[in-house]
Amino acid sequence: MTCLLQIKTMLMAFNNIFLRGVSPDAVVVKRTEPGVMYFTYKKEGQMLRKYKRFLTWMALSGLLLAAAGCGNDEDAGAGNSGNDDVDNGADENVSDGDGNDNDNDNGDGEGAAGDEEVQLEIFSWRSGDTEEFDAIIAEFNQEHPNIRVNFDPTTAPEYDSALNTQLSTGTGADIFFVRPFALGENIYDAGHLEVVTDDDIPNMSSVEDIQRDIYTSSETGELYAVPFNYVSYGFLYNKTMFEDNGWEEPETWDDFYSLLDEISDSGVTPLALGTADGWVIDEIVASGFYPSFVGGEPWRENLLVGENRLTDPEYVEFLENIAQWGDYMPSNFEGIGYVDALQMFMAENAAIWVTGSWALTDLDQDEIAFDIDMFQSPVQNAGDQRWVGFNGGAGLGINSDSEHIEEAKTFLNWLMAEDPQALVMNLLPGQFPTADVPLDQIEDEVNLKWLEAGGADGENYAVGLAFDVLNGGDPTLGTLQMENVTDLLEGHITAEEAAENMDAGLSNWYEPFQ
Repeated sequence: MTCLLQIKTMLMAFNNIFLRGVSPDAVVVKRTEPGVMYFTYKKEGQMLRKYKRFLTWMALSGLLLAAAGCGNDEDAGAGNSGNDDVDNGADENVSDGDGNDNDNDNGDGEGAAGDEEVQLEIFSWRSGDTEEFDAIIAEFNQEHPNIRVNFDPTTAPEYDSALNTQLSTGTGADIFFVRPFALGENIYDAGHLEVVTDDDIPNMSSVEDIQRDIYTSSETGELYAVPFNYVSYGFLYNKTMFEDNGWEEPETWDDFYSLLDEISDSGVTPLALGTADGWVIDEIVASGFYPSFVGGEPWRENLLVGENRLTDPEYVEFLENIAQWGDYMPSNFEGIGYVDALQMFMAENAAIWVTGSWALTDLDQDEIAFDIDMFQSPVQNAGDQRWVGFNGGAGLGINSDSEHIEEAKTFLNWLMAEDPQALVMNLLPGQFPTADVPLDQIEDEVNLKWLEAGGADGENYAVGLAFDVLNGGDPTLGTLQMENVTDLLEGHITAEEAAENMDAGLSNWYEPFQ
């Protein structure tokens, strides 16, 4: 009996306790350690991410016996790049560098005999990306077998408070995801981030200034995080449904509303979007789609110095535009959040999903029976520049209290090289790498199309309205957008009232508006 079969057989006995009726044939054991098993399984046709189950001592004793035999039963020369069904070690996301997960070495590691093994921890809000980071880390360990890396995320809503607790108690990870703009700079100002330079991370040299500025201190000019990825905003649509009905991508906003009317007349909900998650309204709707109405990045820059205001006619026109979206959203859109919209789109209950590029990672294309495509924000007049709302995505910061700062720099430098960046681009579509990646290495056509919407040199990007300094006071523009754009979509206030409320809120603290 193989090692995997032994473990699955024992899982059968504890099926109702630990797996809630899931067939043992659907189980893929990832790792065991004292008291804990890590595994994935399929249920109702959907692959769930890695789970921990804490076992009774009866289950544990049998599982440890089975795990102990794994190293003898499995073919050590399989060469499967760290994707064995069973890993026998104390740490997840590790590889010996020869393509086989094996934690029973003595820490020497091939090619570095006598070197001490180091464990790095990475903390993130991308809890759905664990398997992808497993693959990335396995590739890293091919070259650096003595630097073990554990990707340990939490959910996005819990991340900020969890990170603050860790940093304040001295238990923070060696590397952690850093929010763009003001939120990340606050952590730097508190002294928790190691400054990074091109001397530290030579492979960061190709990162453009527009990416670096997101993680550069406004006071010291120091770079406090490696710009890891960025995202943009647009419309993901059911390409099969479009082709079956003869619908075409819109160029202008007039085309857009004609398309929504056609979709609605066919009996399909046009837009998968709701107001239950405030961050969706703030980040995706309000900050993601304003540029094509106001003149893109130059208008935003003039807003920051007080030359433009949120009560200007062009911005009010933007609000009037999105106020119409409520007519094309689900009837119960007040109760629909991000995940609900994703599920609605996957179930073909809506033709278009209003979302960010990272949705290409969140959407499991193996679980849908239709093709997808995307189009960027329409324009007012045919031939106008098609601006794309842009956000910094995530930076990777080194904890200034880490005992392994040099090893963290080694990992980040490797990650920013061309081949790892291409790997990231393909494993995490829509989370665009900041370093150079040859376009011919991008495997997914929709991923490439979304990336190219920003222009060859990023000339179509406009930073999201609430992502920069306007989120640095009280109330933040993000909070104001959540409140007022939600009320606008739900029909409680007019576009003029929303604009006046947000402008007045910023005037309370933002000096250029006073």
